[in-house]
Amino acid sequence: MNSRVSAALFDLGGVIQHFRGNGRAEAEKAVGLPPGTLRRIAYKGSFALANYGVYSHQEWLEAVRDDLTAEFGPHAGAAVEVWAKDPGELDEDAVAVLKGVRAQGIPVGILTNNTTGLEADLAQLGFDAFDKLINSADLGVIKPSPVAFRLAIEAMGAPAEEIFFADDNPTNVIAARYVGLRAVEFVSVPRLIADLAACGITLPPPTPDTKGERRG
Repeated sequence: MNSRVSAALFDLGGVIQHFRGNGRAEAEKAVGLPPGTLRRIAYKGSFALANYGVYSHQEWLEAVRDDLTAEFGPHAGAAVEVWAKDPGELDEDAVAVLKGVRAQGIPVGILTNNTTGLEADLAQLGFDAFDKLINSADLGVIKPSPVAFRLAIEAMGAPAEEIFFADDNPTNVIAARYVGLRAVEFVSVPRLIADLAACGITLPPPTPDTKGERRG
């Protein structure tokens, strides 16, 4: 990559937003579920349907509640309310990168496989350092489908070859390159800054206390 881009797309989970499992652990403890129960039950077929927009976020949560009560009894369903309050956390160094890109007049988009609860989570986190929010639940298709990337390109309003894209999933990176995006694998914030610089977007280095490792 050796020329400046005109738009930038970023994955959300694993790049900017991270879930540490604190909400799940708190919910399991609150109702006496074995550790790991919510991870095992929540991220099955109903979660995939929520990412495609077939289920709303609330319908996904209710499906999880049904599975919990079926396996552990009526009391277990109360875990859902506790778990659902966790919006994850932001990597502030990554957020600073997005703000730095936008400060140079380059539109920033978020392309994420997510549920219809995404906007509420981002509002709770106070994250708005983007111009376009492109959510699989709205598209009806998920990464790594080329269709998802082509719809994102259309939303950004720039040619594919002029759009920078970063994702922590190597499969998504391959698919993005297939449709012409200038895609890189996210491994750390310093590496992301270097990849942007290769496209002519020069940002200040992260603060000295930045760990620089991929989180989440």
